[in-house]
Amino acid sequence: MTSADIPPREPALETILRTSWETFHPGQQAPLGWLTHTTAQVLSHLRQTHTPPDTARHPDAIDRFHRQLREALADAVCTEQVSIDAANSLLEVLDLPLLPRRWQVRLTLPLLIDITATTREDAFTNAENTIEAALADLPAHIEWDGQEGYEALGGDLDADEPLRHDGDGTAHG
Repeated sequence: MTSADIPPREPALETILRTSWETFHPGQQAPLGWLTHTTAQVLSHLRQTHTPPDTARHPDAIDRFHRQLREALADAVCTEQVSIDAANSLLEVLDLPLLPRRWQVRLTLPLLIDITATTREDAFTNAENTIEAALADLPAHIEWDGQEGYEALGGDLDADEPLRHDGDGTAHG
């Protein structure tokens, strides 16, 4: 790892306070002990208000924190403050369940169906209708492109399909 790969460190609290003093009081010396006293007061306040929960007395505190963290990240994603990829990266690092996301999946399935029809085109139409009927209750959209992977091989007469005769003597399957 090179020095260019190391992220810059956050400035120390003393540095931030010294810079703030110089910004608001240019050219003035800070009172004796001001920096030490202010630093101690800020750190004391942070320790009091940001202590981790006592897991011995509150065993569900970690679970509650994890749930609140996931909810906060989900809200941040919904309001577009954080991308779902960033939120899930953080959750993954913390070994927490990832936020669910919607996916659109396109599958090309080799599907072989035996259909009775009189022409090649009718065979395709009947096959498409059969598949659509079988998947009617699924939240899916079928795109028939009419070209890729289409193959229809004509076979023997379907003896199970009754023949109808019209009055003119024409047989229909």
